[in-house]
Amino acid sequence: MRIVSKRKHVLLLCGVLLVFVAAACSLPGATSTGSSGAEEASPTRPPAVPTTASTDTPVVVEPAATATQPPVAGAMRQWAGGAVASSEYSTPEWSAQQATGAPNVTECDDDQNAWASENSDGVDWLEVSFATAVIPTGINIHETYSPGFINKVEVKDQKGMYRTVWEGMPGAVEQCPRVMTIPVSGVDVRVNAVRINLDQRNGGNWNEIDAVELVGQP
Repeated sequence: MRIVSKRKHVLLLCGVLLVFVAAACSLPGATSTGSSGAEEASPTRPPAVPTTASTDTPVVVEPAATATQPPVAGAMRQWAGGAVASSEYSTPEWSAQQATGAPNVTECDDDQNAWASENSDGVDWLEVSFATAVIPTGINIHETYSPGFINKVEVKDQKGMYRTVWEGMPGAVEQCPRVMTIPVSGVDVRVNAVRINLDQRNGGNWNEIDAVELVGQP
């Protein structure tokens, strides 16, 4: 009877211990050795921002300097229709009229289709006129022989008043033939003539001019 009673006490004790363990596991702060399905997700890295510039970004390119008059919106371009000069080598060859119209001398040569003064070592002028008066933005002078001895360029308005738009020291240049391009600004009246002054005293040859183009706003 004592053996059975002792076994009952042991079973009773084991039952009490089980109840105690179960209660302890349910207390706050109890940890579990198993993995939790509610683990907090780690933050993800934002997508990398590309460092290469977009291919459709407009690229601004500065225009390169040119030796010719740049185009002007709405500008009129015209060749001289008439011409007079302080002197002429002869007529009709090398006369002032040879400086009218579009260029027709393509080589660096003493050509009768260009204007030449009477003497190769004097001070002279050539004045060309145009059909339409414009507010000038540029002048292109086609020099075809011994260029470089132009020392002043003027424009003449419809009242006959002259305005100087360029001055420089005369002297021989290597490029021949050449187009002497003169940008014009600050003239706010319409002009219909251009006077080209030459000083050939140190040239030793004729500075011949084949054509003159006037660019401007009508």
